[in-house]
Amino acid sequence: MREDSPGLFDLSGSSPAYGLFEPARLTQARVRLGIKKTDLAAQVGVSPAAIGQYEAGVNSPRPDVLDRLSRVLGVRPEFFSVGRPLARLETVNAHFRSLRSARVSDRKKALATATLIWELTFALERYVKFPEPDFPEVEPGTAPPDAAMLLRKHWNLSDGPVKHLVAVAESHGIVVAVRPLGEIDAVDAFSTVIVDRPIVITTPRRSENVFRHRFSIAHEIGHLLLHADSGEYSATLEKEADEFAASFLTPASSMDAALPQRLNLTALDKIGRTWGVSPHSLVRRMVERGRTTESSARRAYQRLAMLEDPADDPTSAYPGEVPTLLKRAADLARDHGAGIPALAEALKINPKQVRNLLGEADQRPVLRLVNNE
Repeated sequence: MREDSPGLFDLSGSSPAYGLFEPARLTQARVRLGIKKTDLAAQVGVSPAAIGQYEAGVNSPRPDVLDRLSRVLGVRPEFFSVGRPLARLETVNAHFRSLRSARVSDRKKALATATLIWELTFALERYVKFPEPDFPEVEPGTAPPDAAMLLRKHWNLSDGPVKHLVAVAESHGIVVAVRPLGEIDAVDAFSTVIVDRPIVITTPRRSENVFRHRFSIAHEIGHLLLHADSGEYSATLEKEADEFAASFLTPASSMDAALPQRLNLTALDKIGRTWGVSPHSLVRRMVERGRTTESSARRAYQRLAMLEDPADDPTSAYPGEVPTLLKRAADLARDHGAGIPALAEALKINPKQVRNLLGEADQRPVLRLVNNE
């Protein structure tokens, strides 16, 4: 490895060997859109080898090629310049809740989105003081239920339901974002830490139902707390994150008092609405607490599958479970003279893309031309 090779966190002047062009920016923009090098080369009018050389830092594109790259990738030409904080994809670890069909390219695409969200966060922090990341120290080998109780205590939460889980997470420095399925199709949810800022990203597949959404967020918090130093997928780590989420949302001591002695789906639905978890989760807790058997649980899951309506309990109906940290920070920055155009300038993207990263819908009226001929 070259001694002057760039690191995770680059500022102006830290990579003089690359001149004005930052190769990692091209990789970030291309991977985020899921475009192969060969396809990008065809659209820009250069060879696939040339794209590879640009991304490897062997050559820099001519100004006319840079303009074509920016148009195809939907960024400004200045986006590719050195001098701005950059989280490089190869240095970022993440924990993914992926579909079985997810490929390495799908995960890289999701990570490229995460790096841009981190850059937006970094830009906003020039104008707004964010909550500091707030996690307790957890000894290696700590059991997930013990870690969950430790975090509850650290965050001054009672043994009761955690109301507004996303708002609580954001208040303790975790950036939460929901990205559209078209952007990260094969990934349900994932978490990462970039330059000490924890980020959790989920999709409508996980967030359309508030109970599934809350469990996913708690699952990712478990990864952030327990598995910060491990970025490799492991069924064991996923199981531990599930155990953490169940213990964090429904502590064992509280469940021993709240759960019925026998399996009763109507009772579990009522308890679930109090605790903000699904009946499926409570059936599993009943098995864990010795209140029912695995065979009874399987029959309960079958009945729940017949009764379930995916449209019930949308997350949008629960304001405390909708991420607001980035949007509120942007509103505060705007009030202090740094609106969307200033953020777009900092990130070298267009204002529409900034609004998209903030989760804002485009409120502008649509101009439609009617042909009367």
